[in-house]
Amino acid sequence: MAVSLLAPAAAAQTPASLAGDYVHSQVELVAGIRLNADGTFQYGLTVGSLDERAQGRWKRSGDAIELTSDPRPVAPTVTAGAIEETPGKAFAVRLVAPNGSDVPGVDVTIAFDTGELLTDYTRGEAWHLPPEERRTPRSITFAKPSYRLQSEPLPLDAKPGRTATFLLIPNDFGVADLTGTRLEVEGTTLTLHREGGTMRFKRIED
Repeated sequence: MAVSLLAPAAAAQTPASLAGDYVHSQVELVAGIRLNADGTFQYGLTVGSLDERAQGRWKRSGDAIELTSDPRPVAPTVTAGAIEETPGKAFAVRLVAPNGSDVPGVDVTIAFDTGELLTDYTRGEAWHLPPEERRTPRSITFAKPSYRLQSEPLPLDAKPGRTATFLLIPNDFGVADLTGTRLEVEGTTLTLHREGGTMRFKRIED
């Protein structure tokens, strides 16, 4: 976690003086923000298998910087695809990318005719109900919060010998919407508060 540096009061800094490159790093996580003198910014983050980026405009607002994503990214969505006949096999679900490959690491929630929800995740292949499950599935929901993916409940007609295919529409997959996000200015350190935690970016001096 970066440590704030002593510097002249933030209020005395002009927007032009704030322009530059800022970095945050910790175990398995690296992130950076570039504030350009023309009022635009670029942002990037890598942690584990997650890569996130953003761009847009920034402006000084009191003791903070306000970010606006431009263009505003469109969140990914999921739509129902074809039903494949698979005689002799158990009912299955596939979440498929535009290139036809199965998408791993997406949370799934199944609602049944009775009882509690079932939660699991995709593994890059056809997903099956647990063998001991005897209830009738009614709908499925797909989610990956880190990529702003949150589908509506999608109907399921869960019959043996069928595979229900769902299509991932990436849109701006991996692009963060930072509109309304604020960076607190303290000397040469910018503090970013987002869902999931706080990051402190230290300016890279030339």
